[in-house]
Amino acid sequence: MIKNIINFFKKSTVLILILSFFGLNIVFSFVNLKLDLSSGKAYSLSSSTEKILKKLKDNLEISFYVSSSDLPSRLIPLKNEVVDFLNEYQRASKKVKVKILDPKKDTKAQDEVDKLGIPEFQYSQLEKDAYQVKKIYFSIVVKYKDKTEIIYQANDLDNLEYNITSLIYKLTSDKQEKIAVIGKKEVFGLGEETDDLATLKKILRQQYEVNFFQIDKDSPVKEIDKNYKLALIFDDNQKTYQDEEIEKIKSYLNNGGQAIFFVDGVWVDKNSLYVSKANHNLNGLLADYGVKVNENLILSLASEMVNFGSTNYQFITNYPYWIKTNNFNKKYSLFSNVNILTFPWVSSVDFQKNGSFEKEVLVSSIDKSWQQKYSTSSAMIVSPENIIKPSASDLKTFPLIAGLKKNNQLKIVVIPSSRFVYDQFSSQNNNLEFVFNLVDNMISSGALSGIKSRSVNFYTLPALSDNQKDIVRYSSILLLPVIFGFYGFLRIFKRAKE
Repeated sequence: MIKNIINFFKKSTVLILILSFFGLNIVFSFVNLKLDLSSGKAYSLSSSTEKILKKLKDNLEISFYVSSSDLPSRLIPLKNEVVDFLNEYQRASKKVKVKILDPKKDTKAQDEVDKLGIPEFQYSQLEKDAYQVKKIYFSIVVKYKDKTEIIYQANDLDNLEYNITSLIYKLTSDKQEKIAVIGKKEVFGLGEETDDLATLKKILRQQYEVNFFQIDKDSPVKEIDKNYKLALIFDDNQKTYQDEEIEKIKSYLNNGGQAIFFVDGVWVDKNSLYVSKANHNLNGLLADYGVKVNENLILSLASEMVNFGSTNYQFITNYPYWIKTNNFNKKYSLFSNVNILTFPWVSSVDFQKNGSFEKEVLVSSIDKSWQQKYSTSSAMIVSPENIIKPSASDLKTFPLIAGLKKNNQLKIVVIPSSRFVYDQFSSQNNNLEFVFNLVDNMISSGALSGIKSRSVNFYTLPALSDNQKDIVRYSSILLLPVIFGFYGFLRIFKRAKE
């Protein structure tokens, strides 16, 4: 009798545990609770995004237009991750609504993508021993009031949060902010021969009011209006900044203004490749804030291929004076969508102790870089055949972009390459994307600065022998089954003994 009662309680306990498990699952399905244990909180929204969402005054709609039935198998996990991450926006704010739509199955959704001009993009892969090409939708549309922004290909999961949140910030801004461009005259025309900044202007003007103006002593502009949230200041070796202009820039910066300087340490004539002293006259101004642009040129083993030929022949070679780098300060969200930066004829920067700003290097060269110092003692020509191979002791990292901060927000950025965003030099790299991110960050007063790349770190094993690798591999496969098998054996042995 007692044994039957004990067995009844055992069975009841198991039944109660099973019912409790399902009951708790049902209860917690209605609770917005999640524990993200990933490195860097890769599966959670950043605090910057949450702050922007809390300020929403009206409903915001995020629509993910994605094919389903004909989606390539390799994109199915990506689709699921995008959907999961979009739902984080909906959980963070009651004003956000997320919609998942398939235009190929929903005629209304098809009409919407046609109206918005969203195309299918072509995706190819080897599947079932056959090379297949499919056309699919994989786009995100963000709508707020009567304004709409589109991410045409939402397959960059690492930078998805930055891309979406920056669009939300743009859509919810009450006014169009203003940017001043100084040191360059506006050119009306297309192509690099007529306008070095054609692409930069075109994209910035989609979001900001961009005005070019002169501030010399003959200009009617007596000061840089503080309503300009940012100034882009250029050196093109055709202009020497006068004392009056420098005082206007300094007054603007000292009264809360922000600036990105595109200045050279030395000037390289792109036709003759002859090097001369930079004559922009901005070194004293930058020194007042604690930044020095050195009179040198940085070379690197990571460099661009450049065509030094003519219409009659082609001479393409690696040109160490056009250096490439991905050595970024990952503390900043400035490198969303940025894989590589290219610097044509760049100098290094140094920090000085004066100035009231916090100083930080944003971008450095790779560690296989070296410098050539400028000297007036002999002519300096930076042609590929004049490059002297460096010794191992010459190779090191050089700081290339300097950032000055106040209250943890970037206020002044110095890029020691005046051609950094010229159309001619930025077509095969991410220079423009970096500058757009930098402009957005500075104009938003750091509202987007806390959004980092959404990536998960994978920790690899140290170098092991083949036998050690086999031990790790089979231990990982067999460990849990062996533990459960051993536990089951003990239970059976205990019951047999009873």
